[in-house]
Amino acid sequence: MTLPAAWQTMFFISVSTGMSLIWVLYRPGMEAQALLLAPMVVVLGLPHGALDMSIAQRLWPLDTMRRTALFIGLYVGIAAAVGGIWLVLPSVALAAFLIYSAWHFSDDWADAPVMFRITGGIGAVTAPALFHQAEVATLFAYLAPASASRILAAGAWGLGLATLAVFVAVLLTQSARRGRSALEQAAIWALAAILPPLLYFVCYFCLLHSIRHFDTAMGKVGDRRRAIKTAIALSVLTLLGAAGLTYVLVGAEQTGTSLIVKPVFIGLAALTVPHMLLIDRMREQR
Repeated sequence: MTLPAAWQTMFFISVSTGMSLIWVLYRPGMEAQALLLAPMVVVLGLPHGALDMSIAQRLWPLDTMRRTALFIGLYVGIAAAVGGIWLVLPSVALAAFLIYSAWHFSDDWADAPVMFRITGGIGAVTAPALFHQAEVATLFAYLAPASASRILAAGAWGLGLATLAVFVAVLLTQSARRGRSALEQAAIWALAAILPPLLYFVCYFCLLHSIRHFDTAMGKVGDRRRAIKTAIALSVLTLLGAAGLTYVLVGAEQTGTSLIVKPVFIGLAALTVPHMLLIDRMREQR
């Protein structure tokens, strides 16, 4: 276990433990959880993707305004297309989002054996449904029709159960593979059992995935000071886009939890696709 990886693991487990204690003591309602979700994603979630411009500048010669504008236009165009598909075909978009999120999250254990990559990526997505299927279906219903949401939640429950079984089997039969990856994934399953889905997502996405990804991306950029300034600027632009989507949802008479959950998750879904394409390209350059 390297020192940076050990620090990330301990940070994730320590802060998540604190979050679990808050849940046990105060039991915040769904709207309070949603209100926590938004700022946590903004502060700890967005910056890891906002480094994409700096990564692109290392991959390609974006040394002119034309080339930079072409990259930004392509990146934003892909994100906008994903968002448009979600508005037209929400059930398909939600199913696709769950699948490619599992693929993307598996990279959090890129240095682990393949079975831990598989159980980590799928488990990170499906663990909440295994313990809180009805609540996951309710959250999915903010993003897609209720009938499709129930089907997807049930599918996530079954896949989560199978994934947990595989994870436990690997731990029992291959003790040499126990280590940081096993500890983190055990914590993920424990958090999914203790916390409601939104708080679980805050812990995993903000406290482990985003921090690990940001650290990895920072190692790939050249001028770190410039990269951070660019990340801040792009995060602000992303927030403006989210504000625009929220305005549209207000016009559609959506309020309360939906008004927070929908922009956050559709926004993440839209940005994750071009982000994944860029990260895959970066990985090919290693």
